[in-house]
Amino acid sequence: MMARIAVIDDEPHIRDLLSLALGHAGYTVRCASDAASGLELVREWEPDLIVLDVMMPKMTGIEMLPALRRATDAPVVVLSARGEVDDKVEGLAHGADDYLSKPFAISELLARVDAKLRRPHLEARATLEYAGLSVDLEQHVVEREGRRLDLSPLEYDLLVTLLRRPRRVFTREELLDAVWNDADVGTGAVERYISYLRGKVDDGFERPLIQTVRGAGYTLRA
Repeated sequence: MMARIAVIDDEPHIRDLLSLALGHAGYTVRCASDAASGLELVREWEPDLIVLDVMMPKMTGIEMLPALRRATDAPVVVLSARGEVDDKVEGLAHGADDYLSKPFAISELLARVDAKLRRPHLEARATLEYAGLSVDLEQHVVEREGRRLDLSPLEYDLLVTLLRRPRRVFTREELLDAVWNDADVGTGAVERYISYLRGKVDDGFERPLIQTVRGAGYTLRA
């Protein structure tokens, strides 16, 4: 079966170029022109690899990565016109698997794509655990120190986002993008659901796990 590759880029000529080159290399390609349609494509089509542009309107590729990482374990190759080391580090820190600066040689992109697809995929983690808190991703069962917690769907998604990257500080905007996607809600929804989640995850336990980092956002930290 041919590997499926999703290309998310707002520039039509880049989408056309990559569709042609990747198609000639034997891959099945589908494209999206922005972050919202790209995320929808990934969720519905389940590609084997994603080529993601950084500089897109409304939501950049870097801002999109947390939501993308929640939707798929497929490797993500980031394309960016900015080739500074700090930019590359930022992309990799947010969940990218590789980083290629524009302009790039098609032969190099194809070599990186091939290398990522040949690398055996690790088994997806069925359970997330941190500091006595656990989430069974298959059965949607949440427990802390052996006590089962009853969470709403939004509370569950919010907790899973924090638990996938414990100790990482998420901004309100990142959590809004990751959990609510493009729903017409403001950052006040994040604050409200963090409060709900604290009432279930932390109340009755000796040490709180859901922390507010003033001026920055929220984190799961023992």
